[in-house]
Amino acid sequence: MEGVIDSVTRDLLTRSPGFDWVVTEFVRVVDARLPPRVFHKHCPELQAEGAPVTPSGVPVALQLLGSDPEALAANARQALRLGATGLDLNFGCPAKMVNRHDGGASLLRDPRRVHAAVAAVHAAVGDEIPVTAKIRLGFADRRLALACALATEDAGARRLVVHGRTRDEGYRPPAHWEWIGRIRQRLSIPVVANGDIWTLEDYWKARTLSGCRDVMLGRGALADPRLAARIRHWQATGERLPETPWGVRAAILADFAALQRSTLPDRVVTSLLKQWLSHMRQRDDEAARRFQALKRITDLDTLLEGLATTPAEPAAGMTASPALTV
Repeated sequence: MEGVIDSVTRDLLTRSPGFDWVVTEFVRVVDARLPPRVFHKHCPELQAEGAPVTPSGVPVALQLLGSDPEALAANARQALRLGATGLDLNFGCPAKMVNRHDGGASLLRDPRRVHAAVAAVHAAVGDEIPVTAKIRLGFADRRLALACALATEDAGARRLVVHGRTRDEGYRPPAHWEWIGRIRQRLSIPVVANGDIWTLEDYWKARTLSGCRDVMLGRGALADPRLAARIRHWQATGERLPETPWGVRAAILADFAALQRSTLPDRVVTSLLKQWLSHMRQRDDEAARRFQALKRITDLDTLLEGLATTPAEPAAGMTASPALTV
């Protein structure tokens, strides 16, 4: 989730009850201990008094990505000194650039390297804070999926998130939740299911097929910012909340822009706003229509106006698109 789950997004997604914890974008570790400013950039919640939490009080775990055990250990100690209360190790990123530089899912080709990375971080922080990990079902195939999972547990991880695809499968559906179940049956630490959880029905299927008590939301939370709240409400009452209306989505995007433009140039905020709208369009027809009509807009205020208009009403300066007619 690099580039899309910064502190502003974490704030907005956790304003409604639903999430038990959140994870930062990864801090890239190469061969040296990073200065505090790098950690504060990725996790400004570290600079608040007390434990790092979102403004609504949801705990924030700091995520590290790297392959050198000594460098990971040094940065784990740095994170601990800065106030981190949880460290998550990323062995799941499928990005080619990251994998070419020996990070993320590239380590899944050798369970011994996964073990060495987790063990080094665990030794660095001891029992002061929990170390967790995220993996996929292997790199090119699933033959080493269980071995990698067992390696994280043996090395000291207290929880494991499993994305239900290999690196080579990327994000192509389906996610193999039943394979997550095979891993869960062999581990004694909690296993969390991840991948293709877009709806309440997906949540239930993922839990049923994997046997996992908990799930992690990534792209699904961006596509529907109220998905976690919908799941939590169903857990508590057995009732289904209505689908998230466009007005609520537009308000979240407007809040996102207002918070981001206080520190970033408008052109950057415009790009980030379109990026989130693009995630929303995957599962919402109105968001898809808006994206199609607004994707070439370069002025932030015009873009925001286009998000705020009613579905049949184009913003000033915009050409009405057939996709927006009712």
